[in-house]
Amino acid sequence: MISVVIPVYNEAGCLQAHVDVLRPLLQSLSPDDWEVVLVDDGSSDGTGAEIARLGADARVRGASHARNRGKGAAVRTGMLASRGDAVLMCDADMSTPPETLREFVAALGQGADVVIGNRKSRAARIERWQPPLRVWLGLGFTRLANALTGLSISDYTCGFKLFRGEPGRALFEATETPGWSFDVEILLRAARAGLRVQEIPVTWRHVDDTRVRIARDVLRSFTELLSIWRRLGRNPKVRA
Repeated sequence: MISVVIPVYNEAGCLQAHVDVLRPLLQSLSPDDWEVVLVDDGSSDGTGAEIARLGADARVRGASHARNRGKGAAVRTGMLASRGDAVLMCDADMSTPPETLREFVAALGQGADVVIGNRKSRAARIERWQPPLRVWLGLGFTRLANALTGLSISDYTCGFKLFRGEPGRALFEATETPGWSFDVEILLRAARAGLRVQEIPVTWRHVDDTRVRIARDVLRSFTELLSIWRRLGRNPKVRA
């Protein structure tokens, strides 16, 4: 069974199209056993009503937060509600083409436990770049996260990741980071658990997001990174 978890916040009017794109792909990969889990993170624009309408299809399920709690919290809710043997988390803007899932599922079949999209590889195809400031901040975030955790991850924050079902749910059950830095905690916990993490270059296209507030989100992400480091320390398999 394949599950797709999508955190959504004020995405009314877009979700039907996303489900319509995913449906034939999931049917081709797992004809009789798939689901889409849409998690409404406290939207105020009618997103919840759209999710309820889409839920008329038994393979589309919804979950919701009464208030906006952050992307990490929304993904955690969706992951824990999922039932798949393989669980994909992907962003609502579909910045990475859903067809990429085929390659990721193949990687699970070859022994990976967690497969993550890599936009930083030379083999990645960037159709539209983020603004230069966000590219620079992303590079700084990656370097700081690797320095604090002892990991060597090229791209923490690409919103296209596939998990083997039960190990993935165990990771999210333990995670405590509600905001943008949750990927770092998940991948650190995966390393500490001895899970095999594989990065795969992806095609990616930046979609403008008016909900991002650079100063606010940078400060929160830095604070979350320090919290992760204080709670979990470095990967014990890496010398300090």
